[in-house]
Amino acid sequence: MKVAKEDFKLRYFYLPKDAWVLAFSAFIWSIGGSLVNPYQSIFFSALGTPLPYIGILAALSSVVTASAYLVGGYVADTWGRRKVIVIFSFVAAANSFLYFFVKSWTLLFIPVIVGSLSGVYTPAFNAVLNDSMEPELRPKGFASFTIVTTIPSAFSPYIGGLLIERFGAIYGLKIGYFAAGLLGLAGVSWRAIRLSETFVPTHNKEGGISRFLVDVVKNNLSALKEASSDAKKLIVYVALSSIASGLSTLYVSIYLIDQARLSPSQYGFLTGISAITTIALLLPAASFIKRIGLKSAAILSALSSPLSMLVFVSANGMNDLIAWSVTGGVSGAMVNPTIQSLQGNTVPKELRGRLMAMFNVVPLLVTTPAQVLSGYLYTEVSKLAPFVFSIPFYALSVFILTTIKAN
Repeated sequence: MKVAKEDFKLRYFYLPKDAWVLAFSAFIWSIGGSLVNPYQSIFFSALGTPLPYIGILAALSSVVTASAYLVGGYVADTWGRRKVIVIFSFVAAANSFLYFFVKSWTLLFIPVIVGSLSGVYTPAFNAVLNDSMEPELRPKGFASFTIVTTIPSAFSPYIGGLLIERFGAIYGLKIGYFAAGLLGLAGVSWRAIRLSETFVPTHNKEGGISRFLVDVVKNNLSALKEASSDAKKLIVYVALSSIASGLSTLYVSIYLIDQARLSPSQYGFLTGISAITTIALLLPAASFIKRIGLKSAAILSALSSPLSMLVFVSANGMNDLIAWSVTGGVSGAMVNPTIQSLQGNTVPKELRGRLMAMFNVVPLLVTTPAQVLSGYLYTEVSKLAPFVFSIPFYALSVFILTTIKAN
């Protein structure tokens, strides 16, 4: 089969040039990031952060990230995509070094805020992925993207767990953060060299900072107003599922290591099983999505989230936790390609940067109180309470998907 020079395109694998650049650079970056990301709550706790404050730090991150996304969506549609991606990818990668130098939990707000601000590039990143893919091939494209970027999660978390066991939570994870910084800078350097612009705006507005901020708010609200009914329903869906994940994800590692008495490497092993399941199912999932349609696939995939949480709260032993990891991997294989493809199909190119921002901003805003609440539930009600409380929100998000007309 003849392959276009600028595409990485096989029968079951599809990544146009710019999507491939983003995927491969994220792969390099994720080798280091996956060493530490599953253990961030463990790192915060080891530095002496009171358990409820872990939720507060996460809520702070959500608020700042939401603001960054609003700015990023506006910039992506008025200034273009490439520049903002390159600049703030470097900021995000370098932020790992700040974690390496933190000595007290009271200083954690610095890398938390810097990392959140660097999210300015995320709407442009998502817009480039959609810009570069043919609409009918988006499910396969997002599946291929997720395969490449998920591979490090199959092995790096286990190595991160070994670092904790060998050097302790603080110093072991600081080694991981330093490695994440180095690999992140390597990945985004390659991204800066190879990435091209996928959207040139017809005009670039001039003005001072006050005019800029007014335009950010006005243009994002305008884009939301112009969005189709299906796009708005997708925003509601991601908001509800984000409330559920805000309640349930922060304390998973702490619960499994402190309460279920797993070793860090065992937790890393479970994370790896989930990633391997996702990788193995992504391309078959893309074919399955094509066969039954995006909407039906999205509903089925969304059902895996409450199912996964039910398995988690009822788990009794390692075999049940392995089943939870596999269920989470199935969810990862199905949810990302279907939801991202639905978003791309319901949003016109000229609104894509701003609405991709809204797909992230609204969930972040509603996640903030959920993250604060999760700390209270975990410390004051029950260790399983945050996970149990998340299930109704997952279920309601599935119902919202059933009302979408697009396919």
